[in-house]
Amino acid sequence: MFVQRAILHLDMDAFFASVEQARRPELRGRPVIVGGPRGGRGVVSTCSYEARVYGVHSAMPMYQAERLCPQATFLPVDMKAYLAVHKGVVALLEQYTDLVEVASIDEAYLDVTGSRRLFGPPRAIALRIQEQVYEAHGVTCSIGIGPTKLLAKLAAGMNKPAGVGELTAADVHGKLRDLPVGDVCGIGPVTQERLAALGLTTVGMLQDVPFPLLAAAFGKGAHGLRQLALGRSLSPVNSHRPLPKSVGREITFADDTNEPGLLRATLLSLADSAVDDLRRKGLAARTVAVKVRFNTFHTVGRRRTLARPVSATRPVHEAAVELLDELGLGARWVRLVGVSLSNLTHNAFQLTLDEGWREVALGEAVDRVRAKYGFKALGPAGGALSGGRPAHSTPALAFHPGAAGPAVLEIVP
Repeated sequence: MFVQRAILHLDMDAFFASVEQARRPELRGRPVIVGGPRGGRGVVSTCSYEARVYGVHSAMPMYQAERLCPQATFLPVDMKAYLAVHKGVVALLEQYTDLVEVASIDEAYLDVTGSRRLFGPPRAIALRIQEQVYEAHGVTCSIGIGPTKLLAKLAAGMNKPAGVGELTAADVHGKLRDLPVGDVCGIGPVTQERLAALGLTTVGMLQDVPFPLLAAAFGKGAHGLRQLALGRSLSPVNSHRPLPKSVGREITFADDTNEPGLLRATLLSLADSAVDDLRRKGLAARTVAVKVRFNTFHTVGRRRTLARPVSATRPVHEAAVELLDELGLGARWVRLVGVSLSNLTHNAFQLTLDEGWREVALGEAVDRVRAKYGFKALGPAGGALSGGRPAHSTPALAFHPGAAGPAVLEIVP
């Protein structure tokens, strides 16, 4: 007997802003913008629905958000708080099924096909999850129900905020047809533009276009586009957590700079933070990338693949500085700089005859200190940004645990 799959897609509503409103009740019902202080030079991470009615949206420059909604409360990103809520929500979902796929910090899929006997029909499960999430964390979520991950995600998006929606196979040639192609997960802005050039702006148009025309424009990708338009997604809910694609850090300067020493010092600080995240995940990286945004908002980048996977600050920083030098900044002024690590593998260090063991030993010592005193207790001395001093060629580590510990401890590899 064929059993129709029942998949839920949970999407937290304005997640970062909602967490801030939950822990600051005076902000409920008021516009909240998360991303940095008023007058900052960063971008909006998330904004509440009250701010969205003024045209504010994610990735918008902070100065533009302030111009559109000056009455908003501007808050910095508190990732520790958001991760705590995220972990609590995932633990709640795992009470209903062991098939939970975490898509991002604010999204997850659940296959509840085998959960109906215990917990009832999918809609009852969805409503109960919404209730429990709000009771535990004071935030709302939207949940979509469908026989595939794609239809479940679309159903959630069509019922935001705080709604429960369902799309069935019968809706593929009904409700879906009027949706813009950009609403379909898997069709990005570039593909959307190419489809628009063919006059294909809705899902219905993409369903009906003669396949030879689609194949002439997209080649082998035409079949996948047609499958998306028909709501077909053969990928099951995967509860095994895949390796992240990349780990990175970036910073927008308070004032534009063209000081090489400050840029190198900033790269050291960013590399150290990214590598710390890498080690906590038990990973190593082979590819280092540097991103630079000028005061003209023109963004450039360079990447390099190393001879072996690394999980130490020094080789990452050295590669980042070399990439920065390759960009030939000259007299141009820099607004933002970033470091990202990709081509990730599990960190299975093997003792060799080279000096790699020293990097590993240093990393383990740093991790132990930070586990006890916090990440900010120990950092690369060359990463200090005051005065724009250049970074050390081999970073020292300055330890400042406060009055309870020694004033300064320097560890030099």
